[in-house]
Parts: sequence; structure tokens; C-alpha cells
Amino acid sequence: INLFSIFSSTNILLIDHERVLYAELLVSGLALGLGLWVFAAFFGRLFYKPYQLTIGQHILCGFLAVLLTPSIPTIYASAAYLKPSLAAMILNWRDSLVQNKAWNDQQFKRQYYEIKKLGLEDFTTYPAPEQGGKLIPLTKLESRIKSSQIISDDAIENFNLNFPFISTVIGATQNVSAEKVNKDVNEYLNLHPGTAYPIDRGVQLAVMQISTELETQISHVILLIRLLLIFKIIIWYGICFGWIAYDSLKKIQIHSSHSSVSKNS
Repeated sequence: INLFSIFSSTNILLIDHERVLYAELLVSGLALGLGLWVFAAFFGRLFYKPYQLTIGQHILCGFLAVLLTPSIPTIYASAAYLKPSLAAMILNWRDSLVQNKAWNDQQFKRQYYEIKKLGLEDFTTYPAPEQGGKLIPLTKLESRIKSSQIISDDAIENFNLNFPFISTVIGATQNVSAEKVNKDVNEYLNLHPGTAYPIDRGVQLAVMQISTELETQISHVILLIRLLLIFKIIIWYGICFGWIAYDSLKKIQIHSSHSSVSKNS
């Protein structure tokens, strides 16, 4: 999942729900961009009156005026729709992961051998995953804690892989989901003594817990994205006007040196 797909969906929602506002923001952004382009043409003359923008500077100003600046107000406003968009993506991730047979098989295989490595459980009647085994003995407290941690770790790792940007802003607490699974393991085995805990049940519980945690933090993503948009436009225009100021001052130095040479000659 990348930012382009996220903002595409939020822009579509903004157009569907507030078409007039979207058009007004787009036109306002374009007008602002063109106004700044015109101002940029005169900005260099504040330092050096004969100054003219170079082709490269016109290209940069055109990019900012036509592409970047008009998109900022619409993206900023459409960020209000990030909550339903991200919530839907997180729910889709949760459901997809629970139903992902390859991931679940790999996750079970890791658990089986990690818990067997502890040397605390009797695996005599529990065949390996390669032999069709579907259960893992969890009679000891250490085994249950290890199983819960593995489930939680793998689920969070999968989320971070699929949502790299979002996971840097928000994240599920590993210990909380592991504790939930561990509690469920203990309750299940107390109610069903002599049986093995179904690992797929723990996976579903961990993924649902992570999903719930992430949904409560979406507002942080919205705030950060809006701040990044403001920072982005400031940086780009800072580069643009900084370039013009530097170039115009450089031309003053060249003009001054030529004038000095002429006077001396």
C-alpha cells in the first residue's frame, strides 16, 4: 500500500461528497500557484533590477504552479476522509491475513519448531507440519507465552511490510496483543483440559487486536500528513526562491566586477 493509492481514494471520496468544494480548492490552488510564479519573476529584481528568470527556473515555477500547488489544498481537505479509507484498508488487511493459508502455514511451522526447541513439551503425539500436523502442545506457561509472542510478532511484521509509511507513524503494541492471546490460551485450556489450543484461533485474536489498536490511532496519521503537506510546500518554494535570490545576487557580483574592470581600464 503506498501513499498514491491512499490519496487517490481520499480524493475520490472528496469529489463524491463535496464536488463544489473540490473544484474551488483546485481553482484556488492553481490561482495561488500562478500568482507565486508571477511573483517569482519579480522576486529576483528585488536584488538585481535587470534580472530575468532562467529556463530552469521557469520550469520549476511551472511545476510548482500547475502541478504541486493546486494539489496541496485538495489533498489537505481530503485528509478528512483518511479515517474511513485507512480503517477500510486495515480491516481488509486483517481479513486477508486471517484467510492467507500460506502465511498461516508458515506461522504455524515457526511456532511448532520454536516451542519444540524449548524442550518443555511432549511432541510424541504431535506430528510436524510437514507430516500434516495441525496442533502444538501448550501445557507449560513458558510455551504459552512463547506461542503468544510469535503470533503477535508475525502479525505486526506483516502489517509493517504492507503499510510501511503508516507503521512509522502508528503501530500496534506487541505486548498487548501477545497478552490477549496468552490470556485466551489459558482460558481455552482451562475450559478444555487435555486438548491442544487451536493456533488459528490465536492468529485471529491477535490480528483483530492489532486492527483495533491501529484504528484508534488514525487521527495521528491525518495530523502528520497535513503537517507534511505544509512542510513540503514551504520546502519547495524555499528552494525556488532561494535559487532565484542566489542567482540574482551572483549576477550583481558579476556586474560589479565588470563595472570595476571598465573603470580601471
